[in-house]
Amino acid sequence: MAHADPKLKVLFLCTGNSCRSQMAEGWALALKRDRVDAYSAGTGPHGLNPLAVRAMAEAGVDISGHTSKRPGDIGVEFDVVVTVCDSAHESCPIFPGAPRIVHVGFDDPPRLAKGAANDDEAMVHYRRVRDEIRKFIETLPDSIRDERLVPVVASAKAIASAEPKCCDTGCCAPAVPSRQEASQIAASGDSVREKVREGYARIAIAGGWSEAQAAAAPSSSACCAGAGGCCGPATFTPEQLAAAIGYSSAELESAPQDANMGLSCGNPTAIASLKPGETVLDLGAGGGFDCFVAGPKVGASGRVIGVDMTPEMVTKARRNIVSYISQTGLNNVEFRLGEIESLPVADASIDVVISNCVLNLAPDKQRVWNEIARVLKRGGRACISDLALLKPLPEAVRQDVEALVGCVAGAVLVEQTRQEITRAGLCDIVLNIKPQYIDAMTNWEDPLYRRIVAALPAGSKPSDYITSLDVIAKKPT
Repeated sequence: MAHADPKLKVLFLCTGNSCRSQMAEGWALALKRDRVDAYSAGTGPHGLNPLAVRAMAEAGVDISGHTSKRPGDIGVEFDVVVTVCDSAHESCPIFPGAPRIVHVGFDDPPRLAKGAANDDEAMVHYRRVRDEIRKFIETLPDSIRDERLVPVVASAKAIASAEPKCCDTGCCAPAVPSRQEASQIAASGDSVREKVREGYARIAIAGGWSEAQAAAAPSSSACCAGAGGCCGPATFTPEQLAAAIGYSSAELESAPQDANMGLSCGNPTAIASLKPGETVLDLGAGGGFDCFVAGPKVGASGRVIGVDMTPEMVTKARRNIVSYISQTGLNNVEFRLGEIESLPVADASIDVVISNCVLNLAPDKQRVWNEIARVLKRGGRACISDLALLKPLPEAVRQDVEALVGCVAGAVLVEQTRQEITRAGLCDIVLNIKPQYIDAMTNWEDPLYRRIVAALPAGSKPSDYITSLDVIAKKPT
């Protein structure tokens, strides 16, 4: 359908024209070619970044033929110049025709990836920035036609960190959310992630939750001082927990012993009905337990990818691959470092997404479901075991850091989970409430659940509020 408005000539400007501006041009050409004439350039171009090319190729966009250039090399009078890095914004070249200047700052992938051990770990950062740029491009041209010139950026962190400096008076209009709101959102999300990352790093290093408790100092602010729940038992072994929630002896034997750290609240592979040849993605893979359970089910022709945001967990899981290969004869499991809100996985490349008591740890659960929908193939399915709320928890429980990392304080209402899945575009949603897990944790006098009982109104029990939840949803064909 033709649009009444003429196509806008938009220049995406960065210092080197090697990464962010090239990604923006690539996305604009792929998604908005009918409404935007897109170009990219740099104030000091220094060649195309090969990892940016790789990240875009994973998303189905080829920028390998692009060249790194200066604005004057293009020979076009632009309607809008969008600066995507602070250096280009600060240098602010003079453009013929006095185009509007809009600053939308994105993190620099090479800087973020500076400490990465190899290209695969560096790609986590390139993929995240790639996806944030895509979300901005999806708002074009409407967002830059707005007289207020309000830049729409997917990353609250990027909004919060943008300095109030402009090339003209228009680009400093208030954004939605406001800078203060965005800063609060970013700080809150980052704080939650760091608490979770710290707690799980300690578990990975110690080898399990009970060992982590013993290693933790009494005054530690991390999660490991006397907590259990879905992030690890304190009064029973990981094997006892796994057997109690439905893992078979054959499944336990196929996984390296070191992979099972008692971090489960269900068995997502049991509800996934995995088939040979399928590609499976495990969100929050930890030591790799569910990945190693899934591996034999998909067989040599299948593939299992585990994603975890804690480097110590990824290291542990990768070490477990040697034992898995020795036990099964299969070499079909891999692990990637990344956050589940920005998955290091290509679009429409996954048959089945699984996760076990992890989504509750994500500050932005809607973004996780959006990512699940993005990576699933058409007709693919998500099979998730997690904790959910039947009614809101008392504030004392919600504010408890140990309860947070125990996957309880971060839980949301069952109906909210349904709404988030629906908004992500998934269908055929099945939510199976399983209070037995919570009752078992309470009866086993798990320390975390004893504390929850103490904070609840008299006469109530944890399973009145919290439930284990099996979730199945599909991506439309």
